Amino acid sequence: MTSNTSKYAPKFILGLGLLLSQNAFSQITIGSNDMPNGGDTCLVSSSNQFSTVDFTATGANQTWDFSYLEASSQRIDTFYNVNTSSALYQLSFNNWLTAPDYNSDYYNKLINGTLPPIPGGVITLEKPVFFSKNSSSKLEVVGIGVEVNSIEIPVKSDTIDVVYEFPMNFNDSWYSRSYFNIDINPIYDAQFKRQQQRDVSVDGWGEITTPFGTFDALRVKTTLTYQDSVFADPLGFGGSWFALPTPDAVEYNWWTANNKVPVLKIITQAGIATTVEYRDHEVSSFASLTPKTDVTINIFPNPTATELTIEIPNAEQSNLEILDSNGKLVLSSSISNSKTLNVSDWSKGLYFIRVIGKNNTTQETFIVQ
Repeated sequence: MTSNTSKYAPKFILGLGLLLSQNAFSQITIGSNDMPNGGDTCLVSSSNQFSTVDFTATGANQTWDFSYLEASSQRIDTFYNVNTSSALYQLSFNNWLTAPDYNSDYYNKLINGTLPPIPGGVITLEKPVFFSKNSSSKLEVVGIGVEVNSIEIPVKSDTIDVVYEFPMNFNDSWYSRSYFNIDINPIYDAQFKRQQQRDVSVDGWGEITTPFGTFDALRVKTTLTYQDSVFADPLGFGGSWFALPTPDAVEYNWWTANNKVPVLKIITQAGIATTVEYRDHEVSSFASLTPKTDVTINIFPNPTATELTIEIPNAEQSNLEILDSNGKLVLSSSISNSKTLNVSDWSKGLYFIRVIGKNNTTQETFIVQ
């Protein structure tokens, strides 16, 4: 007699195999435990492949293949314990007794961004760091710290920036408005004010492959809208407020379980990719991870209607590219110390500057008015 079990076993095993293969990658949930903690470090690669990355494909059950990415540089991102910061910073951001809403879990350096110069050229805002609070329900940036002429200034956010809400699932969305004001008095009669709106949507889930591996992932799209302004009174005659042309940005982050940072991050401005970075293994050509001097770009005046001067203080022979807001290459040349361009005949609008050095690429924006 033939057993029914043996008769149907091949079909059952085949069906089970198909079912398991279909569910090998599935929709996940991201929570506070997937975010960084004080003391964590992550190795991150940056890529110059801005024109080849596709950040438009998204939705349910996606397959994202970024295995072709190649590193142009690597760095180690460190998330510092707040109790290792200065006493002044701890008074504001490690003080559960008098400032519980600002009691932070870690701080980290500002990456992929800068704070604007203060008019007059007397001072600069240096070494900006973000203080973050991670709870079971949300991740918040509660304030920043900057150095002004080597003096630390802690700045609590008047309205706290909610970066993520937990648990984070496909089709979740939220927005957050935040505000902070850096008052540099009495060091100097100047202020920097930022109002920001963060619009977030979890717009995709599926399988992502990068040089770091293949993972279940949620994709999170964040649109950042800025209103920046600076007040300065360098001559003591009352001073003025200046609106700053800070461009809006859209971030695309692919989050996976237990990796502490997105396995892939793409930042765009005016629909053009300006940053491509991903969590990675150590690449042999960067094995020493010797800190490299960033290519610093000074652009002035900005906005401009006639001439634009581009300076590279650390004077490295580099390639210069300027693109318009549609991604069209407007100018390509070499640059070492400085270059002055006549832009009086250029179309009005936003432009992107890329200075491509030996070890890294730095990008800035300017406006022709």
